Amino acid sequence: MSSSTQKNMAVPADLALRNAIRSAVRDYSLAHPVVPPLSLEEIEARTVEIMQSAGMDASFFGFVAVLVGNEVWRDTLAAIPFSRRVLLLPRCVRSSHACKARSDDFGLLCESCGQCPIGDIQDEAEELGYVVLVAEGNTAVSALLAKGAVDAVVGVSCLSALEKSFRPLTAHAIPGMAVPLLRDGCVDTEVDLDWVREIVNLNNARQPAPVRVDMHKLRQEVQSWFQADDLSVLLGSHGTDTEKIALDWLAQDGKRWRPLICVCVCQALDASRHDMSDVLKHIAIAVECFHKASLVHDDIEDEDESRYGKPTLHKQHGLAVALNAGDLLIGEGYRMIAESGASSAQISRMLAVAAEGHKTLCLGQGEEFLLRADPGSLTPEGVLEIFRRKTAPAFEVALQLGAICANADEETRAALSAFSGALGIAYQIRDDLEDFATDHGNTLHTAFRPSLLMAVAYEELKQRGKAVAQSLTQEQIHETGAEHRVRRMFEDYEKQTLQALRPLRHVALKSLLYRLVAKILTPPS
Repeated sequence: MSSSTQKNMAVPADLALRNAIRSAVRDYSLAHPVVPPLSLEEIEARTVEIMQSAGMDASFFGFVAVLVGNEVWRDTLAAIPFSRRVLLLPRCVRSSHACKARSDDFGLLCESCGQCPIGDIQDEAEELGYVVLVAEGNTAVSALLAKGAVDAVVGVSCLSALEKSFRPLTAHAIPGMAVPLLRDGCVDTEVDLDWVREIVNLNNARQPAPVRVDMHKLRQEVQSWFQADDLSVLLGSHGTDTEKIALDWLAQDGKRWRPLICVCVCQALDASRHDMSDVLKHIAIAVECFHKASLVHDDIEDEDESRYGKPTLHKQHGLAVALNAGDLLIGEGYRMIAESGASSAQISRMLAVAAEGHKTLCLGQGEEFLLRADPGSLTPEGVLEIFRRKTAPAFEVALQLGAICANADEETRAALSAFSGALGIAYQIRDDLEDFATDHGNTLHTAFRPSLLMAVAYEELKQRGKAVAQSLTQEQIHETGAEHRVRRMFEDYEKQTLQALRPLRHVALKSLLYRLVAKILTPPS
């Protein structure tokens, strides 16, 4: 854990003490239920509270934190079929002098020779339906997560390895429970076999398994909606040149994050929705219409010359034609919502959300224009406010429209609103850091888009009583410490995105949004 050191990573040697601590954590968890997943900070906060209330030895911090994580996921894991679980066992439990097993790319090929407990545990788990791997925990977990082949993980490992596995498991929102080794050292280690069997056999078939949205599959389906010919039919094109220009732009490659988010949220909230309805398809395409229109306008305002590896729309057709095509896409977005086939109440709410997002984005763009005219007034607070208004609304509209399609309650929608605000800011800070790292011209300009790095550097130079130029080199910005400070701000807003999800009472939606944060906010290198 982040606050852990080697001295607080001990496992109680006494069985009675281990069981007493497990009981204390279990009682606390029953009295203070939460909806998984939880962030590392939340796990640590609960750990501290338990240890302080019970007067536990500080050396057991890591052990207690593992138990807290176990209780968070206990009910969810118990509802997942054995056949969709993976048991990870460490090689170090084997007998170093008697084991003759070979290894392959997936781990140790146990021969169940009886010289160590691995064979018995593996046989028992596989009989239930588990996939069992005898391999290094962190490497094996990462490989499985990358393939999307895991619904739940039961792991046995030393506390330090479990700590390393926590972040990838949390990022993928994978239900997991763990049993720490009683004695580590990487050779001839020991584990509480009864505890392992207890967790392996957890089962609650009466509770429905949580829905896990297949983002990869949905991304492929969403991408298939944006073929130019199909869009022409769906949007009712009359074959005019103006429509062709707008539709070709809408069909241009892109990450399609916003329509994907809209679809995923609806799927997570509505477990009965097994296929894509025309309603949801219309709404998702409307979201992309709004986004692609904003890109047309942004490219003009920022005087960008290329996007998607091609000339921007205004470079291809001129300013007037590009502006008109962007306006057409905005209108088409509203029409797609109005004609989606959703209920009148849903359409009313969705139109209100889209209009509010449109207004907020324009206000943010207006503030950016004013800063361009007066770069000396650039401040970190001002830039963050622009990010909140310019970038967050696109996520807000996508999230809210998906939620409205699934008839989400007001508490859920409020949490999504707070989440989108933090996500939009974090996303834009991440872009700033990436732009700075790849600025081959060695100069960061503020002529077209206010930069948080520049604003922080300006503030630092002013505090030092130094003159501020309209542009600064990377070296000058680096000397102010701006990059380090902005990275901390990115981390703070990334944490805020997860904190905003605490009120959610829906495991599938909360898990989905944890995964989205991990994918969208991949930390800048």
